[in-house]
Amino acid sequence: MGRRWDDFDDWPKERRRGRKTAIMWPSIGLGLAVFYVLGIWTGAGIAHPRGSNVVYLPSQTPSSSSSQSGSGNGSGTSIPSSSGSTLVTDIYNQTKNSIFTITAVNSSGSQNSGAQEDIGTGFLIDTRGDVATNAHVVGSAKTVELSVGNQTFKGTVLDADTLDDLAIVHINAPSTMRPLPLGSVKSLQPGNLVVAIGNPFELTASVSSGIVSGLNRSMSESGGHVMNGMIQTDAPLNPGNSGGPLLNANGQVVGINTLIESPIEGSIGIGFAIPIDRLVNLEQKLLSGQQIEHAWLGIEGMDIDSLMQQEMKLGSSTGVYVTSVTKNSPAAKAGLHGDSNAAKLNSASDSADPFKILKGDGDIIVGIDGKTVTTIEQLTQYIDNDEPGQTVTLSVLRGGKSQDVKVTLAPWPGQ
Repeated sequence: MGRRWDDFDDWPKERRRGRKTAIMWPSIGLGLAVFYVLGIWTGAGIAHPRGSNVVYLPSQTPSSSSSQSGSGNGSGTSIPSSSGSTLVTDIYNQTKNSIFTITAVNSSGSQNSGAQEDIGTGFLIDTRGDVATNAHVVGSAKTVELSVGNQTFKGTVLDADTLDDLAIVHINAPSTMRPLPLGSVKSLQPGNLVVAIGNPFELTASVSSGIVSGLNRSMSESGGHVMNGMIQTDAPLNPGNSGGPLLNANGQVVGINTLIESPIEGSIGIGFAIPIDRLVNLEQKLLSGQQIEHAWLGIEGMDIDSLMQQEMKLGSSTGVYVTSVTKNSPAAKAGLHGDSNAAKLNSASDSADPFKILKGDGDIIVGIDGKTVTTIEQLTQYIDNDEPGQTVTLSVLRGGKSQDVKVTLAPWPGQ
């Protein structure tokens, strides 16, 4: 049986970082045009591409108050005020007994390799024995093994939402085990102290600390999934940290560590966590095993800037240029137009200049439901709040003329 650490064996090579990049097209003298696969959705979706330098580390409304306790029936308490020299130690000692090593046995996908162990992290969120983690940590497993200290538990995977990369596992937790208190991303600011606890490289119950480097980051992935609202941190995260808590200075969970960006097999100080608010919002659905659907638009597009407008003679210097429309998608059924040379762009080499390949006759999306759209990031964030079956109105520039296009969103394909 092989062993791997929450999909970190898939060390990617192709750059896919940030709100503007899914595939980067170098352009001599023109800078970088940015290209997105946009199957717009409602949730922080996640894919696990092989060949990208984004690497996966395997109810109550959230409040910005620093005294918020855990969700459900949790009885977690915040860390008392400590001096700077002992704060991280105090947070670690107060929380470590509620943070688990999770081992899931999944098929490797290869007939020769057989099953593999995927190892990540999870943490207790209520007194019922429910443990939060990443969906990519549990994979397709229905049962997993959880351990903390000298205790081992058999866990049942209640539900997993692969696009949000969230999962909940149930164990028969002893009554003495305390859930971690949940905070909110709303309380964070860049520069705030954060602490990560997990199992990097099989070093169980390891702690690292850093600061909030940025908020509301978006990560684009192959297949069109976009993770919005991510917390960026320089706290060292490594293979095995997936699913573990990112805690604030009060010892509250503010995020779930999920991926890093690195050209090497380890941390370079750019890590990302899913806001805990997203788990709180989906908690009841995950606990009940209810299917979580995400909305899908079905386009490929590029962020427009003044350089792109000049080179392609477009009618706007901002917005989303539709390069292509997925067949039978909501966008196609609504009559959105892609660039007539999109097929040539897709078959071109990585060094080709997209500005010289594209014809410039695709639609430009400049608004949705009366709200201005200047980038793909904005478009995904707006649709992130919509539901399958909901009809949205896109403001589109076509042939230099403005028009409204009504699109009825569909569930994300394959869900």
